[in-house]
Amino acid sequence: MIRFLPVLILLAIFSGAYPAWAGPVTVQADHLDIWNNKKQALFTGNVHLKRDDFELFCDRLRVFYTEKNGIDRSVATGHVRMLQGDKHGHSDRADLDNKHQILTLTGHAVMEQTGGRVEGATIIYHIQEKTTEVIGGKGEQVKLRIDADSANKTSGKTPLGSLP
Repeated sequence: MIRFLPVLILLAIFSGAYPAWAGPVTVQADHLDIWNNKKQALFTGNVHLKRDDFELFCDRLRVFYTEKNGIDRSVATGHVRMLQGDKHGHSDRADLDNKHQILTLTGHAVMEQTGGRVEGATIIYHIQEKTTEVIGGKGEQVKLRIDADSANKTSGKTPLGSLP
C-alpha cells in the first residue's frame, strides 16, 4: 500500500525550494527513512515525486537536503521514468540538481516527445528551459529519430526542446 507523507515531513524536507521551481512537492512511496543527522531521506518502493508539471517515478529516491531543509539534490535508481508535458524519458539512474533544475539521466537513457526520440549514455535535461543535451558512451554514439510528420512542423526546434 502506498503511504502518503504527512504534511509536516513534506514541509521539513522540501521547504526552502528555489523560486524558479516554486510549486509544492508531493512524494508517495511504500516506505520512508529519514536521517536528520545526515540530512538525508530515502523513499523506497513505487516512488512518485511530483512538482509543478514535472513527475519522476523510480524504485528508490535518496534526497539530500540542506541545513535550511531545502532539497539540495536527489538520486533516483531502479526503473527511473520522468514526465513533463509531452516529454517522457527513462534510464537506469537519474540525478536531480534542485538548485540548477537539471535532471541527468544515465544508463540506457532515452527521452521521447511527439515527433522524435533521442538515446544516449547520458541525457542532461534542463527542466526550466526544457532543453536537452545527449552524450554518447564509450564506443557508443547518440541516436536521434525525427518522425516524418513532425519534420515540417517544428520550425526551429528539435523534437526534444529548443536548440541551445
